[in-house]
Amino acid sequence: MNKSLKPIMISIVLAVFGTANAQTAAPVAAPTVAPAAEAHAPAAHAPAAHAPAVQAPVAEAHAPATAPTVVPAEAAEAAPVEAVPAAEVASTAKAEDSISVVLLVPEEPKKKKRKGSGSRKGDLTLVDVPANFEIQARKVMPVDSDGWGEDNLDTWWGRANLMVSTESDNFVGKIHLRMYPGQFYGDEVLVRKVKRKNGEIVRENGKIAYDSISEHRDIIQLYEAWAWHRGDYVNVKIGRWDNTTRFGSKTFGGYIDAKKNYDKEGNYKDNRKAGFMSTYDPENALQFGLNNFSENVSLDIALITSDPNLNKGDLRIYFSFKELAGLENMNIGIGYRANIFDEIYSKYGDVTHTIDFAFRTPIIKEGIGLLKSLSFFAEAAMIGLDDAAGELDVVNGKPIWRADKGSSSGNTDFAFPILGGFDIELERGLDKIVIEAEWDSDRNREVQGSIYVQKKLNDRFTLNMGVQSENNTKDFSFAGRLQGKIN
Repeated sequence: MNKSLKPIMISIVLAVFGTANAQTAAPVAAPTVAPAAEAHAPAAHAPAAHAPAVQAPVAEAHAPATAPTVVPAEAAEAAPVEAVPAAEVASTAKAEDSISVVLLVPEEPKKKKRKGSGSRKGDLTLVDVPANFEIQARKVMPVDSDGWGEDNLDTWWGRANLMVSTESDNFVGKIHLRMYPGQFYGDEVLVRKVKRKNGEIVRENGKIAYDSISEHRDIIQLYEAWAWHRGDYVNVKIGRWDNTTRFGSKTFGGYIDAKKNYDKEGNYKDNRKAGFMSTYDPENALQFGLNNFSENVSLDIALITSDPNLNKGDLRIYFSFKELAGLENMNIGIGYRANIFDEIYSKYGDVTHTIDFAFRTPIIKEGIGLLKSLSFFAEAAMIGLDDAAGELDVVNGKPIWRADKGSSSGNTDFAFPILGGFDIELERGLDKIVIEAEWDSDRNREVQGSIYVQKKLNDRFTLNMGVQSENNTKDFSFAGRLQGKIN
């Protein structure tokens, strides 16, 4: 054989061998890789500097003549590959006696991660089973009222909390149990016990006699139980949960869920709670949400009722706005609520409306000395629009009290509360201080205020304390709550 043709023939043989080897290498569990090629050859994804623009470029000339480098079986199965034709390989190796055929595998494109919790999609992931306890005490200090009362404390209670929550990429669920010991906060009930005398059962008129004894029973309360499916565009939440919506307040606020009504005698009734760290009672609801159609706006529409026949119930609509153009540092909430089901069927309900507006904005984001952050929050509402004292009506010969008879007659005054305050976080000492004041057009004493502080004692215990106005007068109260984690 002519010596000048020898390099060309060797190149052709190696190229053919490489092509055949690539076709049979896919099932192989471990790839054959030359150690020297890893040290000198460029990355498989980058073409050689002098190689032509082909699908499988030839490696640099520094690679020794070894068995062709092939991809692992897993990568070979993931994407098809093609070997370099022998003629193209030979044409690039005229000045070299050794070559190496490198097979390039296109990188599999990364799947776009959907917005969500980041948990596994489909299978439920147990997020947490927290258990804790709370003990709270409160004492009213009379200034405008007479006397200090007959009790050392006006309220003194404790409870244990047990929660179970699950979460996946498109689902969140929660069950929250509250347990009150009878000695603190339990219901007082009448219990029948068999009457005995000298150890013998007492009978009266041939029947076993019973005594009715008042006892305090422990309470196990299903506080929350809900399931929330988060779709790409529509979210659905169903169950029972606490609807209290606040922007920093721990005493007042949450006006969207407040109710103001006049009873049949025209007496004012209000479900608003102003106790220390108070919240509204949980409600049964079916809620539809839209919060993927925009990163800055979310909408929740809920149908709320505790009536087994849906003769009474509310419609609740709430918009949340975050980081709007020109208002990047402000979170805004706008809500509407009305007891529409009271009127749809019964025709004797007093349908009232509540409109709520709240916002929160940071004043200081980065710490200055002891001050970690400072935010301002505010809320205003019109509660009890179109509220009426009502009139008597006669239906089928029976007198029935109809609240407003479909008109606006009677007392239609609505409550107009305004709340403002500061949420202060500190680097050391106290963790948080919340100062707030509320003006209400429908209150005997129009202005009330509160100061709330929080201190984390250690990893297990947190202490909350507050001073607030009481009884629509100049009275005020001290309150404290100790929270402890069990797990």
